Amino acid sequence: SIPQRFYYPDGSILSGPLGRRIPHSSRKPLRAGTKGGLANCAGAESSDGKTLPGLRYLGDERLMQRQPNVSLEELSSAAFNERLLELHEAMKHYGGIGIAAPQVGWWTRVFCFGIQETNPRYPAAAAIPLQFWINPEIVWSSKETNWMWEGCLSVPGMRGWVERPKEVAMKGLNEKGEECLVKLGGLPARVAQHELDHLDGILFPSRVPAKEFLVPQASIEAKEGWAEGWPSAGSHKTGLGELQDEK
Repeated sequence: SIPQRFYYPDGSILSGPLGRRIPHSSRKPLRAGTKGGLANCAGAESSDGKTLPGLRYLGDERLMQRQPNVSLEELSSAAFNERLLELHEAMKHYGGIGIAAPQVGWWTRVFCFGIQETNPRYPAAAAIPLQFWINPEIVWSSKETNWMWEGCLSVPGMRGWVERPKEVAMKGLNEKGEECLVKLGGLPARVAQHELDHLDGILFPSRVPAKEFLVPQASIEAKEGWAEGWPSAGSHKTGLGELQDEK
């Protein structure tokens, strides 16, 4: 079991050598730094006119490899901080609820996730406070699992019915370089596991239990035409952004 003193249900964290609790509402914003180099791929323009790196897609050789840890030297640089800002901007621009660094050609173990209000790709999902994770590691997971229609910016136009643990405890560093250990449940646990998979070169299509559980987005939108109970009872009745205990 995971010691209760290390995490809180609201997602606040125990951080730093004194174990100080930091609620989401009091976290400081990232500071701007010197712009780092971008991956050599087609980019996009953010709402404020900045050039963002383009997305990498299923089949990209480096996307499907395990990524190296962030070093202490990298972590303390202004360029690293700028890349964190850029990663968050890319997540917002491309419409994700989470994004991992390799998806935009940044070959390292970093991801962020959060939903400010609503997200049209997951209309049933509630807001999630923004979180950054550096060198994350899952140190515990529940035996209980649930299912969800997952999607991915790197696998556009597809959805997969994926089973994962309901709860996890994850440790790593936050955007300020502080050590964190947090217990996550519900959708935050789901997104964290999905993004951590990216850091190990795993994309959600490899997680579906059978080929009929990988479907086009257009099929999801035409669900009223599905046969009763297809492709399974749980998947048939579950909307985008919802979690389901039944397969």
